[in-house]
Amino acid sequence: MKRHPALIPLSQEHHHALALCLRILREPDRNHSQAITGHLDDLERHFAQEEQQFAPLWHKLPEPTLKQRFETEHARLRQLFQAARFDDAQWNTEFATLLRDHARFEERELFPALEQYAL
Repeated sequence: MKRHPALIPLSQEHHHALALCLRILREPDRNHSQAITGHLDDLERHFAQEEQQFAPLWHKLPEPTLKQRFETEHARLRQLFQAARFDDAQWNTEFATLLRDHARFEERELFPALEQYAL
């Protein structure tokens, strides 16, 4: 599927996040602190960019649940960042599963809904 040019960099970053999630979910008992902390600044920058870029478009979407899910998941991922427990398989699994599902949600649902509007 072709992406709007304004969304291509975000989609490319989603690819990197999904690769990180796959590595974590393959070995959730392993300490992934180095891999995760190496991505935290990029993830925060990515979230901030999306929030700024999409803010003018939220009112145009016919389905408010897209914005609600987007905001809820960003908030939960930030909470997980703040309370990181890299040696905890449950934390690793929750973090990686949420990040994976969030990236997929954006690619499959949110981006297609936003692309019809001038970004």
